[in-house]
Amino acid sequence: MKATNHALLALLAAASLVAPLSAVPATAYLEPALAARLLSGEDVRTSSVGKTAALALAPKHPAVATLGSALAAEAPDVVVEAIFLWKNPAAIAQDKELAEVYNTLRAIGSLQGIEYWSASRKTMRLFYEYSSLIAGPNDQTPVKDTWLPTLPPVDETLYARQKDLSFGDNRYRIILAHGGDYATQSSVNLTGMSYGIIPVAGAGAVHVRLLVIPTDDGIIFYAVSSAKATVIPGIRGKLEASFGNRAAAVYAWFTRQMASRVH
Repeated sequence: MKATNHALLALLAAASLVAPLSAVPATAYLEPALAARLLSGEDVRTSSVGKTAALALAPKHPAVATLGSALAAEAPDVVVEAIFLWKNPAAIAQDKELAEVYNTLRAIGSLQGIEYWSASRKTMRLFYEYSSLIAGPNDQTPVKDTWLPTLPPVDETLYARQKDLSFGDNRYRIILAHGGDYATQSSVNLTGMSYGIIPVAGAGAVHVRLLVIPTDDGIIFYAVSSAKATVIPGIRGKLEASFGNRAAAVYAWFTRQMASRVH
């Protein structure tokens, strides 16, 4: 009998080691009205400018505190938020879900060729003509995407080159991090950006931050883009519309990549 009890306790202990990471419903991270909109399939966006620039859609998650502090220090001219809930029907093993999320966020090369909705042209348009990790901030030697078998113990810093048909050919620093129930990707431009021939932002002035939280209801995908932009009539408006539509394109890419891993 004692042997049987010991065996049962061992099985229970083993089961606890593979307990689902996403043991919390999405509603625990969201205001009720926002949760209802996301659960109905809607994506939600908002923007703020100047001294009123602040976060309005951020999930109620400890990782947001770091994000908010960084934004406050940067004092951006424009902040655009977008939040989505992917009610994923695919059978991703929950003990591997965070690793799948993290690896998807670092697959920068797979962004090449994605499209976004161009508000000015009223049509879908190529987003990244070129996208690749590179060897360093000043070394544009392409580096292939790799899939990590385990989550790294510390934050990763990667570098990328991306040719964007709106904002040109630029280099970026990308920082990836994760915690017990989330993964983040933060990028900043290392080169000055222009809208056609019009300078828009200097090096270090455009930030895009992604926070991804697996939950029982699906995966929360939160994007916040910010910029200290050149004050030219019409440019801020273009940035606001562009940031929101680009976040939607990156979300669509993320879900496609995740789905491809389990089918």
